[in-house]
Amino acid sequence: MSNIKSLQRLLVVQALYQLSINKDAKSSFIQDIFKQIIENSEYKHSISKSNLNFADKIFHGVQDNLNRIDNDLNHALSNKNKIDKIDPLLLAIFHPAIYELKYGAEISKKVVISEYLLIADKFFSGKEIGLLNGVLDNI
Repeated sequence: MSNIKSLQRLLVVQALYQLSINKDAKSSFIQDIFKQIIENSEYKHSISKSNLNFADKIFHGVQDNLNRIDNDLNHALSNKNKIDKIDPLLLAIFHPAIYELKYGAEISKKVVISEYLLIADKFFSGKEIGLLNGVLDNI
């Protein structure tokens, strides 16, 4: 994953996850969270010279559309998979993926799904990736 947009998507996922597990981080500015994640990552040199406009746009798009995104996710999930039972990291992947698919700029749906499956593959194996793929295909 070396494309700058791919890395910025990963950055958004990591920031959303961090905010979901660290309630104190909610008072931080997103740019500060991005910088902290970048400084502690293996892709520090790849992304440090780029602006983070794409990541910022996705992050704020998720925040501005979170209720709609969660509603879309609930409708796409089966009865046995409810949003409140989903791993916080998987939820941090679902949110920007759904935002990009439904509310973001016109980017190929295949590209968006592929990008988020690659991100999920960094953290999960097996059923989570299958769930992500199935839900995003349904959306």
